[in-house]
Amino acid sequence: MISLDKLYLGAEYQPLINTSDSSIYGYEALSRFTDLDGRHTPPNIVFDHLHNQASLLEDVEIQAKLFQLKHSIAALPLFINLDPHAIGSKSQHMLHLLSLRPNLTVEIIENTCINDAKLSRILVSHLKSKQINVALDDIGAPHSMLSLSLLGQVDTLKFDIDWLNQVGNIEQEYLMKALIRFAKDCHKQTVLEGVETRQQFALAQELGIDLVQGFLFKSQFITAPSVTPLLALDENLSHIAPLPTELINLQFMQG
Repeated sequence: MISLDKLYLGAEYQPLINTSDSSIYGYEALSRFTDLDGRHTPPNIVFDHLHNQASLLEDVEIQAKLFQLKHSIAALPLFINLDPHAIGSKSQHMLHLLSLRPNLTVEIIENTCINDAKLSRILVSHLKSKQINVALDDIGAPHSMLSLSLLGQVDTLKFDIDWLNQVGNIEQEYLMKALIRFAKDCHKQTVLEGVETRQQFALAQELGIDLVQGFLFKSQFITAPSVTPLLALDENLSHIAPLPTELINLQFMQG
């Protein structure tokens, strides 16, 4: 069991690299958690714990996104992850702030759970209504599924690291090439995650992928210059107007 009140929130920014010239296109912001002694707690452990506490999950997600916006490089595109389960009555303020950030893309995952998939589609619709770009994350991951409706809605396709483990599987290669062609024909961006070697980078170039990210570019990762006590939310969050009633009702109907 973890003690959330003893954790501090930070952020790491991992670069997205242009395959055309190896320049930095933008960054993906990721939450990081440490204790007083600087020991790290993996983010998946924190969020798995929070998934049993819906209100607390929303509070932490709001805090994390505002922190990531604050410490991001404003001149470059920013990708952030948003958990559909964390969107509740207090999230209107956060979503409004996201809509004001230029060159922002929100990454969502369509899970194999049907209810989760429906929540993702609702979230995508709400983000698009605010003119916020959306990426479909983890395409090809073992736990994800592929929705034709979401493929048509999103602006960016992010291919999971598992695709790199399928090299040599001719059917998987055909499928990935077809999705890349679909993205190009529809003017959507493509990203390959998990690139660790120059050979994998060269493969992404050969496939026509637009952007890559991964530990090959570890030296270019950026850590936010400060941390903040977890759950130390801004006072103004207590005065946030709720989301539109129809959106909240749709969410609770799914859950």
